[in-house]
Amino acid sequence: MKFATNTRGQFIIIAVLMIALMIVSLGATLYSMGNYYKQEQWEEYITLIEHVKQGTIDLVDISLAAYTVSEPQFDTGILKANLNSWQDDLRKAYPGCGIALTYDLINGSDQSSGSSIYYVQGLAHQWNEPRSFSAAKATITLNATSIGLEGYKFVATSFLELKILNVDPSSKLINATVLHDAIPVTGLKKENFEVENLTITRVTSNYDPQYKLVYTVLCDNLQLSSATLTVKDQRGIKVVATK
Repeated sequence: MKFATNTRGQFIIIAVLMIALMIVSLGATLYSMGNYYKQEQWEEYITLIEHVKQGTIDLVDISLAAYTVSEPQFDTGILKANLNSWQDDLRKAYPGCGIALTYDLINGSDQSSGSSIYYVQGLAHQWNEPRSFSAAKATITLNATSIGLEGYKFVATSFLELKILNVDPSSKLINATVLHDAIPVTGLKKENFEVENLTITRVTSNYDPQYKLVYTVLCDNLQLSSATLTVKDQRGIKVVATK
């Protein structure tokens, strides 16, 4: 009887220990699953915010391209109109996320980039100079009520600079640099350039220790030491420089 009692007691103790282990294991599993799904949800929200941010930056690029090719009128309302459409598209695309995007377009002079740029509704251009540029800038505020995100700000900018370094009629060459946000633009071809009243026969690019990358435009009928050069980059943004 004593042996049977001890055996039954040991069985009860083992059973209790096994149940306790199962409870602990189940708790750990549920906790891990909770953290996993919570992390997965946050990753989805982060991806969503990054998608909206990149889409806004792309829209600023598109708007600047449309602005520069609308010359000579220069449609200064194109960025505002596109941002208004983008606001509506975001509300319709993410109805359950409470996505709300607002923007502020600079009007007037801005020197935050190191040089003075005069914007009209977030758009600007300075053309027909040895150093010419096209620029766009919008300050964006993003809210997402579903995750408690409020007041997330970023600045969406777009900038393209064309600088004529020299015009050499003896060799029929025009040397120039093309910069996107102070970074040399690579991969431009003959079709990306135009010289007023002249025919381009070849465009090459070469490394330069001072300018990093210099484009050489060969014109078969270049006779003067001055020229008007136009560039349109892969985004469709246009700049016209004269030297």
